[in-house]
Amino acid sequence: MSVRGRIMMKGAIVLIGAVLLAASWMGWVEDFWSGMGAGLMLAGGIQLIRLQRYRRDPQYREKMDVEMKDERNKFLSMKAWSWAGYLFVLIAAVGTIVLKIVGKDELMMMVSGSLCLVLVLYWLCWLYLRKKY
Repeated sequence: MSVRGRIMMKGAIVLIGAVLLAASWMGWVEDFWSGMGAGLMLAGGIQLIRLQRYRRDPQYREKMDVEMKDERNKFLSMKAWSWAGYLFVLIAAVGTIVLKIVGKDELMMMVSGSLCLVLVLYWLCWLYLRKKY
């Protein structure tokens, strides 16, 4: 996607955030959506600032292009995802046991359901990648 297309997409995210925030303030939607709208506006605004800098500063553009294409960064990114996955599985497993012990059955079901989902996704990805490679 071109830089201009990304700028338009981030601008749309900021606009959606502003609409959610305004709708919440007017009482049209629940208060939850005001936080979501503010978050979207903040995240989209930061991305817009970064994209403007990317567009205007050739040194920053070159630095970012090198970082995005660097094999070391790709390796680190994949390693971070694998660690995050392992840690999530361990934390969710311990959380399931702890929540069951303290009698929070509804929360325990949500945590164990998310743990199950991650493990099923892992298994499906493993099957796919085993056939692909």
